[in-house]
Amino acid sequence: MNDEYLALIPAAGIGTRAQLNTVKQFSKIGEKTIIEHAMDLFIKDENCKSICVATNEDNELWKALAISNHQKVISCYGGSTRMVSVLAGLELLMDKEDKSSLVAIHDAARPCLQKSDLTVLLDYAEEEIKEDGQGAFLAYQPSESVSQSKKEMISGVLDRSKIWLSATPQVFILEDVFNALSEAVAQDKNFTDEVSAVYSHFKKEIKPINSSRMNLKVTKKEDIEVAELYLKLIGRS
Repeated sequence: MNDEYLALIPAAGIGTRAQLNTVKQFSKIGEKTIIEHAMDLFIKDENCKSICVATNEDNELWKALAISNHQKVISCYGGSTRMVSVLAGLELLMDKEDKSSLVAIHDAARPCLQKSDLTVLLDYAEEEIKEDGQGAFLAYQPSESVSQSKKEMISGVLDRSKIWLSATPQVFILEDVFNALSEAVAQDKNFTDEVSAVYSHFKKEIKPINSSRMNLKVTKKEDIEVAELYLKLIGRS
C-alpha cells in the first residue's frame, strides 16, 4: 500500500474481566505496555499519517507514556462504551483529516498484530473499499465445532465454514464509519465493533480478511502470558 491512512485506538476501557491491578492496556509485556505494542506497527508505518487514541479523561497512565507525545499521535477523551470512544476519535479525525481517508480502528488490547496481516488488509482496502464495499477487517474462522444454546442446553450446531470471529484492525472510509456510528448513537443502539455498526447502517458488503490467530485480544489475566509468547515468536518482545 502506497497511500496514506489514519489509525484510531479506543483505549478508554477499564478491562474488569482481566482482574489486573492496572488497566489491561497499560499493563506491561516486557519493556512496553500493551497499548504501545498495539500501536507499534502504526507508529513505524510511514503511510500511517495520524493515530488518534481515545482515553479516559483522568488517565495519567496514558499521559505518562512517551508515545502519547509522538508527532503522529493525537488524543481525545472516550466514553463508557467502545462505540462512544470510537465516535469521539472519529469526530476529531473528521475535523483534522480528509473525510475520504481510510481509517484503521484497532483494539488497544491487541498487542500481537503482524505486519503481513496489516499489509494484506490495507492493500485490499485501498483497492476495493472505495469502489465496491463499505469495509474490511481482520478475522479468522474457528477450527472447533460451533454450537448454539438455549437455556444453557445445546439447541443447534452451526456451520463453522460460515462463521468469522472478528478481530481488528477494522478499516473503513472515515466519513462512512462516522455516519454509521453517529446514526447508532442517535437511535440509542449499541454495537460492540465497527463492522456491526457499518453493516447495520449501509447493508453492504464488508470483507473479512483471514489473519493469524496470534492477533489475540488480551481479555483475561492469562492472555498476557500468551501474548508475551506470541510477541517473542514474531520478534517484537
